[in-house]
Amino acid sequence: MSRSRVSAIAKISWLDHVSSAVKSLTAPIAGPSASARLKDTLNGVWLGHPLHPLVVALPIGAWTSAAVFDLAGCDSAADGAVLLGIAGGVASAVTGAAQYFDATTEEKPRRVGALHAALNASGLSCYIASAVMRACGKRESARMLSMTGLGFVTGGGLLGGDLAYTLGIGVDRTAFEQPPERWTDAVPEAELPEGKPMRIEVDGTPVLIVRRNGAIYATSATCTHLGGPLDEGEFNPRSCTVTCPWHGSVFDVRNGRVIHGPATAELPRYDVVTEGGRVKIRAL
Repeated sequence: MSRSRVSAIAKISWLDHVSSAVKSLTAPIAGPSASARLKDTLNGVWLGHPLHPLVVALPIGAWTSAAVFDLAGCDSAADGAVLLGIAGGVASAVTGAAQYFDATTEEKPRRVGALHAALNASGLSCYIASAVMRACGKRESARMLSMTGLGFVTGGGLLGGDLAYTLGIGVDRTAFEQPPERWTDAVPEAELPEGKPMRIEVDGTPVLIVRRNGAIYATSATCTHLGGPLDEGEFNPRSCTVTCPWHGSVFDVRNGRVIHGPATAELPRYDVVTEGGRVKIRAL
Protein backbone atom coordinates (compact mmCIF):
# COMPACT_ATOMS: atom_id res chain seq x y z
CA MET A 1 0.00 0.00 0.00
CA SER A 2 2.72 2.46 0.97
CA ARG A 3 4.72 1.95 -2.22
CA SER A 4 1.59 2.23 -4.35
CA ARG A 5 0.68 5.47 -2.63
CA VAL A 6 4.17 6.87 -3.13
CA SER A 7 4.17 5.87 -6.80
CA ALA A 8 0.78 7.50 -7.36
CA ILE A 9 1.84 10.76 -5.72
CA ALA A 10 5.10 10.78 -7.70
CA LYS A 11 3.04 11.04 -10.91
CA ILE A 12 1.45 14.35 -9.85
CA SER A 13 3.59 16.84 -11.74
CA TRP A 14 2.00 20.01 -10.32
CA LEU A 15 3.54 19.15 -6.96
CA ASP A 16 6.82 20.40 -8.44
CA HIS A 17 5.33 23.91 -8.25
CA VAL A 18 4.55 23.36 -4.58
CA SER A 19 8.10 22.14 -4.04
CA SER A 20 9.54 25.22 -5.73
CA ALA A 21 7.35 27.48 -3.61
CA VAL A 22 8.41 25.73 -0.39
CA LYS A 23 12.09 25.99 -1.30
CA SER A 24 11.76 29.65 -2.28
CA LEU A 25 10.04 30.53 0.99
CA THR A 26 12.52 28.62 3.14
CA ALA A 27 15.74 29.45 1.28
CA PRO A 28 16.74 32.15 3.84
CA ILE A 29 16.95 29.51 6.59
CA ALA A 30 17.69 26.34 4.63
CA GLY A 31 19.20 27.35 1.30
CA PRO A 32 22.85 27.40 0.21
CA SER A 33 23.32 31.00 1.38
CA ALA A 34 21.76 30.41 4.81
CA SER A 35 23.84 30.35 7.96
CA ALA A 36 25.60 26.98 8.28
CA ARG A 37 25.14 27.09 12.06
CA LEU A 38 21.41 27.71 11.71
CA LYS A 39 21.02 24.92 9.17
CA ASP A 40 22.97 22.51 11.36
CA THR A 41 20.75 23.40 14.31
CA LEU A 42 17.51 22.95 12.36
CA ASN A 43 18.68 19.70 10.73
CA GLY A 44 19.67 18.20 14.08
CA VAL A 45 23.43 17.81 13.64
CA TRP A 46 23.83 18.46 17.38
CA LEU A 47 21.25 15.73 18.11
CA GLY A 48 22.77 12.99 15.98
CA HIS A 49 19.62 12.44 13.93
CA PRO A 50 17.05 14.70 12.23
CA LEU A 51 15.36 17.16 14.60
CA HIS A 52 12.06 17.24 12.71
CA PRO A 53 10.66 13.87 13.93
CA LEU A 54 11.27 14.92 17.52
CA VAL A 55 9.57 18.30 17.16
CA VAL A 56 6.43 17.02 15.40
CA ALA A 57 5.38 15.15 18.53
CA LEU A 58 4.42 18.47 20.14
CA PRO A 59 1.74 19.70 17.69
CA ILE A 60 0.34 16.23 17.09
CA GLY A 61 -0.03 15.61 20.82
CA ALA A 62 -1.37 19.07 21.55
CA TRP A 63 -3.93 19.07 18.75
CA THR A 64 -5.10 15.55 19.54
CA SER A 65 -5.59 16.66 23.14
CA ALA A 66 -7.48 19.73 21.92
CA ALA A 67 -9.91 17.48 20.05
CA VAL A 68 -10.56 15.47 23.22
CA PHE A 69 -10.99 18.63 25.30
CA ASP A 70 -13.40 20.09 22.73
CA LEU A 71 -15.52 16.94 22.78
CA ALA A 72 -15.50 16.96 26.59
CA GLY A 73 -16.49 20.63 26.75
CA CYS A 74 -13.25 21.68 28.45
CA ASP A 75 -13.02 24.97 26.58
CA SER A 76 -10.07 26.58 28.35
CA ALA A 77 -7.96 23.42 28.08
CA ALA A 78 -8.84 23.05 24.40
CA ASP A 79 -7.90 26.66 23.67
CA GLY A 80 -4.55 26.26 25.40
CA ALA A 81 -3.81 23.02 23.58
CA VAL A 82 -4.57 24.64 20.23
CA LEU A 83 -2.14 27.49 20.94
CA LEU A 84 0.55 25.08 22.14
CA GLY A 85 0.08 23.06 18.98
CA ILE A 86 0.43 26.17 16.81
CA ALA A 87 3.78 26.95 18.42
CA GLY A 88 4.89 23.37 17.84
CA GLY A 89 3.50 23.45 14.30
CA VAL A 90 5.64 26.45 13.40
CA ALA A 91 8.71 24.72 14.82
CA SER A 92 7.83 21.57 12.89
CA ALA A 93 7.43 23.53 9.67
CA VAL A 94 10.82 25.17 10.08
CA THR A 95 12.70 21.97 10.91
CA GLY A 96 10.85 20.08 8.19
CA ALA A 97 11.78 22.70 5.62
CA ALA A 98 15.44 22.44 6.58
CA GLN A 99 15.38 18.68 6.12
CA TYR A 100 13.36 18.89 2.89
CA PHE A 101 15.58 21.43 1.19
CA ASP A 102 18.45 18.99 0.67
CA ALA A 103 16.37 15.88 0.04
CA THR A 104 14.68 16.79 -3.24
CA THR A 105 17.14 15.65 -5.89
CA GLU A 106 14.87 12.74 -6.82
CA GLU A 107 11.30 12.96 -8.05
CA LYS A 108 9.57 10.73 -5.49
CA PRO A 109 10.80 12.41 -2.30
CA ARG A 110 10.40 15.83 -3.90
CA ARG A 111 6.73 15.32 -4.75
CA VAL A 112 5.75 13.27 -1.71
CA GLY A 113 7.51 15.83 0.49
CA ALA A 114 5.72 18.68 -1.25
CA LEU A 115 2.32 17.12 -0.58
CA HIS A 116 3.38 16.36 3.00
CA ALA A 117 4.28 20.03 3.46
CA ALA A 118 1.07 21.25 1.81
CA LEU A 119 -1.15 19.11 4.03
CA ASN A 120 0.63 20.15 7.21
CA ALA A 121 0.61 23.82 6.20
CA SER A 122 -3.14 23.53 5.59
CA GLY A 123 -3.56 21.96 9.01
CA LEU A 124 -1.56 24.70 10.69
CA SER A 125 -3.64 27.33 8.89
CA CYS A 126 -6.85 25.71 10.12
CA TYR A 127 -5.62 25.78 13.70
CA ILE A 128 -4.56 29.43 13.45
CA ALA A 129 -8.04 30.25 12.13
CA SER A 130 -9.52 28.16 14.93
CA ALA A 131 -7.55 30.13 17.51
CA VAL A 132 -8.92 33.36 16.07
CA MET A 133 -12.49 32.00 16.19
CA ARG A 134 -11.98 30.91 19.78
CA ALA A 135 -10.79 34.39 20.71
CA CYS A 136 -13.92 35.83 19.07
CA GLY A 137 -16.19 33.46 20.96
CA LYS A 138 -17.25 31.54 17.86
CA ARG A 139 -16.66 28.15 19.41
CA GLU A 140 -18.57 25.93 16.98
CA SER A 141 -16.68 27.32 14.00
CA ALA A 142 -13.47 26.97 15.98
CA ARG A 143 -14.16 23.32 16.68
CA MET A 144 -14.95 22.57 13.05
CA LEU A 145 -11.71 24.23 11.96
CA SER A 146 -9.76 22.26 14.54
CA MET A 147 -11.19 18.94 13.38
CA THR A 148 -10.47 19.85 9.77
CA GLY A 149 -6.94 20.77 10.74
CA LEU A 150 -6.49 17.45 12.54
CA GLY A 151 -7.53 15.67 9.37
CA PHE A 152 -4.94 17.53 7.33
CA VAL A 153 -2.22 16.85 9.91
CA THR A 154 -3.12 13.16 10.03
CA GLY A 155 -2.75 12.92 6.27
CA GLY A 156 0.53 14.80 6.46
CA GLY A 157 1.76 12.41 9.12
CA LEU A 158 0.91 9.44 6.92
CA LEU A 159 3.08 10.86 4.15
CA GLY A 160 5.82 11.66 6.65
CA GLY A 161 5.93 7.96 7.41
CA ASP A 162 6.22 7.23 3.69
CA LEU A 163 9.14 9.64 3.40
CA ALA A 164 11.01 8.04 6.28
CA TYR A 165 10.15 4.36 6.00
CA THR A 166 9.50 3.86 2.29
CA LEU A 167 11.88 6.42 0.76
CA GLY A 168 14.47 6.48 3.54
CA ILE A 169 14.59 10.25 3.99
CA GLY A 170 16.40 10.99 7.25
CA VAL A 171 17.64 7.41 7.59
CA ASP A 172 21.38 6.84 8.11
CA ARG A 173 22.50 5.42 4.75
CA THR A 174 25.26 3.40 6.41
CA ALA A 175 22.88 1.65 8.82
CA PHE A 176 22.93 -1.64 6.95
CA GLU A 177 26.60 -1.79 6.10
CA GLN A 178 28.38 -4.84 7.50
CA PRO A 179 31.93 -3.77 8.30
CA PRO A 180 34.46 -6.50 9.16
CA GLU A 181 34.67 -7.27 12.88
CA ARG A 182 38.09 -8.92 12.55
CA TRP A 183 41.29 -7.51 11.13
CA THR A 184 40.89 -7.58 7.36
CA ASP A 185 43.40 -6.77 4.64
CA ALA A 186 42.50 -3.52 2.91
CA VAL A 187 45.26 -2.15 0.66
CA PRO A 188 49.07 -2.16 0.22
CA GLU A 189 50.48 0.69 2.27
CA ALA A 190 52.67 1.77 -0.67
CA GLU A 191 49.55 2.41 -2.78
CA LEU A 192 48.08 4.85 -0.28
CA PRO A 193 49.06 8.41 -1.27
CA GLU A 194 49.46 11.27 1.18
CA GLY A 195 46.44 13.55 1.51
CA LYS A 196 44.31 11.86 -1.14
CA PRO A 197 41.38 9.67 -0.06
CA MET A 198 41.03 6.23 -1.62
CA ARG A 199 37.85 4.16 -1.91
CA ILE A 200 38.10 0.41 -1.52
CA GLU A 201 35.66 -2.44 -1.01
CA VAL A 202 36.22 -4.62 2.06
CA ASP A 203 33.89 -7.62 2.23
CA GLY A 204 31.44 -5.69 0.07
CA THR A 205 31.50 -2.59 2.28
CA PRO A 206 32.75 0.71 0.76
CA VAL A 207 35.55 2.18 2.84
CA LEU A 208 37.30 5.54 2.62
CA ILE A 209 41.00 5.40 3.56
CA VAL A 210 43.26 8.44 3.75
CA ARG A 211 46.81 9.07 4.90
CA ARG A 212 47.56 12.41 6.54
CA ASN A 213 50.91 13.33 8.05
CA GLY A 214 51.81 9.67 8.21
CA ALA A 215 48.65 8.63 10.10
CA ILE A 216 46.04 6.48 8.34
CA TYR A 217 42.31 6.89 8.93
CA ALA A 218 39.40 4.82 7.63
CA THR A 219 35.65 5.50 7.62
CA SER A 220 32.65 4.51 5.57
CA ALA A 221 32.84 5.92 2.05
CA THR A 222 29.09 6.57 2.06
CA CYS A 223 27.59 9.86 3.21
CA THR A 224 25.07 9.14 5.94
CA HIS A 225 22.65 11.75 4.54
CA LEU A 226 21.62 10.38 1.15
CA GLY A 227 24.44 8.00 0.30
CA GLY A 228 26.77 10.30 -1.62
CA PRO A 229 30.23 8.90 -2.57
CA LEU A 230 32.63 10.66 -0.22
CA ASP A 231 35.66 9.59 -2.23
CA GLU A 232 34.44 11.89 -5.00
CA GLY A 233 34.18 14.83 -2.61
CA GLU A 234 36.74 17.48 -1.72
CA PHE A 235 39.30 16.53 0.92
CA ASN A 236 40.85 19.23 3.07
CA PRO A 237 44.20 17.92 4.38
CA ARG A 238 44.54 20.83 6.77
CA SER A 239 41.36 20.03 8.71
CA CYS A 240 41.28 16.37 7.69
CA THR A 241 37.70 16.75 6.49
CA VAL A 242 35.85 15.49 3.44
CA THR A 243 32.86 17.20 1.84
CA CYS A 244 30.09 15.16 0.25
CA PRO A 245 29.78 16.08 -3.45
CA TRP A 246 25.99 15.78 -3.39
CA HIS A 247 24.74 18.11 -0.64
CA GLY A 248 27.84 19.46 1.04
CA SER A 249 27.86 17.55 4.32
CA VAL A 250 31.29 17.81 5.94
CA PHE A 251 32.86 15.00 8.00
CA ASP A 252 36.08 14.74 10.01
CA VAL A 253 37.65 11.50 8.78
CA ARG A 254 39.70 11.15 11.98
CA ASN A 255 36.66 10.49 14.12
CA GLY A 256 33.71 10.37 11.69
CA ARG A 257 32.11 13.42 13.32
CA VAL A 258 29.70 15.60 11.35
CA ILE A 259 31.13 19.10 11.03
CA HIS A 260 28.28 20.47 8.92
CA GLY A 261 24.99 18.96 7.72
CA PRO A 262 22.58 18.21 6.21
CA ALA A 263 23.95 14.85 7.41
CA THR A 264 23.27 14.26 11.09
CA ALA A 265 24.71 10.78 11.73
CA GLU A 266 28.44 10.23 12.16
CA LEU A 267 30.41 8.05 9.76
CA PRO A 268 31.20 4.50 10.89
CA ARG A 269 34.95 4.31 11.68
CA TYR A 270 37.59 1.61 11.57
CA ASP A 271 40.65 0.65 13.55
CA VAL A 272 43.72 0.71 11.31
CA VAL A 273 47.06 -1.13 11.57
CA THR A 274 49.91 -1.75 9.14
CA GLU A 275 51.61 -5.11 9.01
CA GLY A 276 54.21 -6.24 6.49
CA GLY A 277 53.48 -3.31 4.21
CA ARG A 278 49.71 -3.99 4.24
CA VAL A 279 46.96 -1.82 5.72
CA LYS A 280 44.42 -3.77 7.74
CA ILE A 281 41.16 -2.52 9.21
CA ARG A 282 38.35 -3.65 11.51
CA ALA A 283 35.18 -2.02 12.73
CA LEU A 284 35.26 -0.02 15.94
